[in-house]
Amino acid sequence: MVELMDITSLQLKELIELRQVRNLRYIFDEYNLIDLAEIVEQLELKEILFLFKTLKKDITAQIFTYLTYEKKQEIIQSFSSVEITSMLDNLYTDDIVDFLEEMPANIVKQILSSVSSEQRADINLLLSYPEDSAGSIMSTDFVELEASDTVARAIRKIKQQGKSAETISVSYVISQQRELVGTVRLRDILLAETDDTVEDLMDVDVISVKTHDDQESVAHVIKRYDITVVPVVNDENRLIGIITVDDIIDILEEEVTEDIQKMAAIIPIEGSYLKTSVAEMTKSRITWLLVLMVSATFTGSIISGYEDALLLIPALAASIPLIMSTAGNAGSQASAMVIRGIAVGELSMSDYWKVIWKEVQVALLSGFVLFVINWLRLMIFTPESSWTVDLVISLTLMLTVVISKLVGGVLPLLAMFFKQDPAAMAAPLITTLVDAVALMIYFNLAVSMLGL
Repeated sequence: MVELMDITSLQLKELIELRQVRNLRYIFDEYNLIDLAEIVEQLELKEILFLFKTLKKDITAQIFTYLTYEKKQEIIQSFSSVEITSMLDNLYTDDIVDFLEEMPANIVKQILSSVSSEQRADINLLLSYPEDSAGSIMSTDFVELEASDTVARAIRKIKQQGKSAETISVSYVISQQRELVGTVRLRDILLAETDDTVEDLMDVDVISVKTHDDQESVAHVIKRYDITVVPVVNDENRLIGIITVDDIIDILEEEVTEDIQKMAAIIPIEGSYLKTSVAEMTKSRITWLLVLMVSATFTGSIISGYEDALLLIPALAASIPLIMSTAGNAGSQASAMVIRGIAVGELSMSDYWKVIWKEVQVALLSGFVLFVINWLRLMIFTPESSWTVDLVISLTLMLTVVISKLVGGVLPLLAMFFKQDPAAMAAPLITTLVDAVALMIYFNLAVSMLGL
């Protein structure tokens, strides 16, 4: 038998070329399939097709789910209808839907024509829900029981339905009208007496989500209640599907990626950095760059309006970059903290005044420290400058920090109030806004205190 320690694509290629079917099956039975999928990704299509015809169907189905979009498309286009049907029979419905959402229309049509009528109905159901909703990511493969079932009968049902269910750790108790009335853990069933009923064992305090709930809110439910699976019901409380924690991990990764992109003034894009085309990457970035460039006109206009003051006291011009960068950084710090608080469910609109009060305290303390340190810095490095000019610059820094932190803290909450993504109210937008405010404070202080 081959050694499992260091399987490489070259070794796998050699085994395929030599048609070492027994060794190949042994490797894929014993080795971690996620690691093997990365190796399979490097193989040529004809080699992958040989593997898929050699290995067990449940193993090839799992490998398939871990491959990239491009490889999946190549494989499907090379499969016959019978081969497609065989593989899809071993995939969970939500995995099929995730795959279909990435495929072009001709591939989707080919797949839907290959599946059973029952599978097609489940797939069409999931595809009908809005993108990023609980219904669009749920699985329809679960174990359902009735309250009147005895433990013995419940175990028989679990064995029967569990072959295709995504999880059997929790079973769902439904009424005659398919209303969700309770849940029961497999552990409780196994430890109970055979003549006990499911009604005696089930938990009627069911945590569930609705089909149209946002997927991010589903993640918060699973996190809050520390559960690994949550049922999905419709408006009539009828059980439609389940969402497992592995799906939530993928969602959280997508949401964090999207928030980071928005906070960097990038229109969210799908796909990895290396596989996104230059044109698509440029399109995602240029919009906000143009908006920020145009908005910077206000900053330029403010500076132009005080050209005479800058000519009289050149030290004022030298401090403009310092004030603008401090304003932008202070606003970005506050917005980043508030946006993260909103994302993890720590903050809501009801915390509006709490956020303002906390940011005022932080801003006053930070501003005071900057005021003192900057005045000392100016006295040491620019002794030729008058104390009044130093005071104007240092006082501007302090006031700018206070206002910037308030703006950075409040804007994400306002975005949430107007049902917009708080991440959109992030660094670039806030920086542009507080830059203009900082300059207005700066020059107005200079005019009033220096008599310009």
